[in-house]
Amino acid sequence: MPIRIAIADDKPINRQTVKDKLTGDPSVLLLFEARNGKDFLEKLKEAPEKPDVVLMDLEMPEVSGIEAISIATAAYPTIRFIVLTVFEDNDKIFEAIKAGASGYLLKEDSAIHILDAIANVHEHNGIPMSPAIARKAMDLLRQMPTHANTDNEENETVKDSGLSDREMEILKEMVSGKNYKAIGEKLYISPLTVRKHAAHIYEKLHVSNRTQAINIAHKKKWI
Repeated sequence: MPIRIAIADDKPINRQTVKDKLTGDPSVLLLFEARNGKDFLEKLKEAPEKPDVVLMDLEMPEVSGIEAISIATAAYPTIRFIVLTVFEDNDKIFEAIKAGASGYLLKEDSAIHILDAIANVHEHNGIPMSPAIARKAMDLLRQMPTHANTDNEENETVKDSGLSDREMEILKEMVSGKNYKAIGEKLYISPLTVRKHAAHIYEKLHVSNRTQAINIAHKKKWI
């Protein structure tokens, strides 16, 4: 069964470029396209079938991509959003992730890269990023202030999370952008075991997906 997708971009030429890259691949089915965030939300509400994955531009009139992701994620938590943009703006990366985006790609990325990202978020709950974006995200994480282990308030918060040492270790790798396979390879465990730990993390944090867990980790300053 093909992965149902939608495209939101205010420039017709950009929408056509994305469609050209995906047309003919049997693994995806385009349900609809939208000219901005407002148009997307209206079409999403009216659509008899909801998309599994949405390719979303950020800079759009009326309702921006980040606003649209935030609103749609709250109403339709099973939909995965991949930001598809020409920008490598540092602030936009985390704004999009905080809003609920599951991936962040550049429009110049190849068709196979975009298709792989769609399958990744849909089938494996991954967080695909273009290499340039991933490097920026890692740089931003490295620049974030660290908190000493002697900080009693932080240690107490981590302890109160209920996460085991292994679960906290996996959460840290999730924050760094690794998928289940990469985490498993680093920790010498199977992707299935990583997936089970991730499910326990979501349950303990009372969230439903990786993005929400990462948001909590940043908010609580565990990472």
